[in-house]
Amino acid sequence: MFGIIDIGLGIPTTRMSARAISAASGVPIEFFSDRMQLASKPVAEGRRCVELSLDAIEDLKARCPFAPDSLDLLVYASTGLNDHAFWSPAAKIQASLGAKGAFCFELSNGCNSLNAALHVIKGLMLASPSYRRALLVCADTLSRYVDHTDPGSKSLFNLADGASAILCDRYAPSLHVLSSAFASDGTYVDLYKLPRGAPTIVTEPREAEVSLHEQYLHYITRLVGQVLDEARLTPRDIDYLFMNQGDHRVLREVLSRFGLGEAQSYLSFRDHGHLGATDTALALAEGLRTNRLRPGQRIVLVSSGVGFSWGASLIQI
Repeated sequence: MFGIIDIGLGIPTTRMSARAISAASGVPIEFFSDRMQLASKPVAEGRRCVELSLDAIEDLKARCPFAPDSLDLLVYASTGLNDHAFWSPAAKIQASLGAKGAFCFELSNGCNSLNAALHVIKGLMLASPSYRRALLVCADTLSRYVDHTDPGSKSLFNLADGASAILCDRYAPSLHVLSSAFASDGTYVDLYKLPRGAPTIVTEPREAEVSLHEQYLHYITRLVGQVLDEARLTPRDIDYLFMNQGDHRVLREVLSRFGLGEAQSYLSFRDHGHLGATDTALALAEGLRTNRLRPGQRIVLVSSGVGFSWGASLIQI
């Protein structure tokens, strides 16, 4: 059954502290400690997404050695803010690894890209028996597109940098992807954008924030219900729910709606900020490395992407 073999991480060691951002922007430190729950975040400091991706792949290979020529697919999933325009990061990684047999392509669905890519890879493997093994790479250096001196950009101050590398296989022994569900709603598509030629993301007036909060809860609740229904399970069958680390209030409300406690999730707001699509990969990787996740358990991965889109995947160990 299609699933995940293992996960590697490429998280920069350089940190940017909440106190430094507070001093630069004039936003009170209480905003970071109370509202954002951020102490510091990893920043790439000039290193590119592909470099972080190769770090994640090396970490993966140290845990789970694999031959590059065993890869049939190499998928690069991100927000689309690649190292260069009119260029393929997936092909660059393929060339660096020597994985010449892998079909390479990019997928961009904001911070929802990991869930979306897992679904696409699973579909390709079901459609074509020639695809057996895939390497999914998620990478972003989102912090470089934030003006940390602008108090009007404070909702973006948790954006951080990192990468993950996920080895997938048609016949994985565990971490099976049982079901997935997705939705999009463009009502607030212009809330965040990086205008062509602009150095940093601009934000629209925040009147939409309350409505967007409710929109998140609506779609996430619906999608988690869908993946459970498809697998003929109920909320009582969820052992863990891992979610993007964009807003701790949404995460806690989602957990409450499904009768789950914080111990059944992974909160990395404080030390990692929001790593884009890598948030849920980090949660899965840490759960596996600490033996917190055990055979037979069921995990729901929930994510969202600017635009906005949402996704949920049900995984059984």
